[in-house]
Amino acid sequence: MNTETDYLKSIAEEIAANKRETQQHATKPNHHLLTETKRLEKAIIGHLAAIENFTQRDTFHFNTLSKLVNICDILFDIYETITPDVEELIDLVAAIREVIPNDIRPNLKLSKAFIAMQKPVIKESWDGQRGLMAQNGIDEKLIPIAAIPFLRFIEAKEILYWQDFTWLRGYQAKLAIMDWENADCNSKTEALMSLLIGRDFNDDRFYIYCKKYIQERTDKIAGKQKRLTEYALCEKLVLQDTQVGMPSYDAHANTVCTRLIKWIGEEMDFVETHEKERPWSKFEFKWNIEMIAFFFKLLWDHKVFGKLTLEKLSEQIAASCSSVGKDEFQATSIFSRFYVKDKEIIIAIEKLLQAMLEDVRRYLG
Repeated sequence: MNTETDYLKSIAEEIAANKRETQQHATKPNHHLLTETKRLEKAIIGHLAAIENFTQRDTFHFNTLSKLVNICDILFDIYETITPDVEELIDLVAAIREVIPNDIRPNLKLSKAFIAMQKPVIKESWDGQRGLMAQNGIDEKLIPIAAIPFLRFIEAKEILYWQDFTWLRGYQAKLAIMDWENADCNSKTEALMSLLIGRDFNDDRFYIYCKKYIQERTDKIAGKQKRLTEYALCEKLVLQDTQVGMPSYDAHANTVCTRLIKWIGEEMDFVETHEKERPWSKFEFKWNIEMIAFFFKLLWDHKVFGKLTLEKLSEQIAASCSSVGKDEFQATSIFSRFYVKDKEIIIAIEKLLQAMLEDVRRYLG
């Protein structure tokens, strides 16, 4: 049965040879081609219906479609346009494809004629979506990235497959129902990013954009723990946007979720290992640790704080205070210095308190 397409191929090659010599553009399909396509349609559909074994049927279906696509390309390449002969092959391929539409293999090559037919529709769709994105203030750097799947068909510089077409159709459908005004995200740009992650748009350019976006977002956060929390939030959002089992834009590359989660994890490890709390997040004293501990102990003795144990107080001092040349204190070190006996420290604190008392009296006077 597989050899039955050979005769159709020989007809196509003969048409191509004759038309290259005459350069004539027929207005009607070739009679022999027309007769053979009609015969093949009935024969192939009947043979598919007779095959009970799924694997055999799937193999025959794929092989037949692949051969018909190649024959269609022979005819299309003559004038690089859709002639009546090409239309006959397009109709034949469509008829065979629709016999078992849910079992079309993702790696079935698309005919050049099919891509040419889809170009105007895809271009119109993208022109509309690009306008909506601009109106809604989507980041101007993200819009060209969102255009990549559309441009792959519009420009058609590479071999395209059935999985590329079905991915684009799903992407178009999601964009068509996008509610920009009520998107469940912090911004409309993030709403588009969420959609692209959900569709597993794993193109390198989108992956790089996401990395830069997360980096800019976390760079605005001060403090080690807050930065780690922000990275964790970004990780959660990526995981929430990811849809399990979604076909990837590039079937030969890792998913965008896998790459982003790995990168976020590495960034968190770096922050955890190498970054310190920024000094300006603490009160920087000119005093040493003994003076700081003694001063806060005086405040505690005079019940300046609420219900607070000395152990807890030492932890809060360590977390919120630093000294010139020493950014970090241990709570145990603070606690051990609450009961200072160094007279020089006591005298220094006394002088400060006397000066402060004089300032207070001025206000009263």
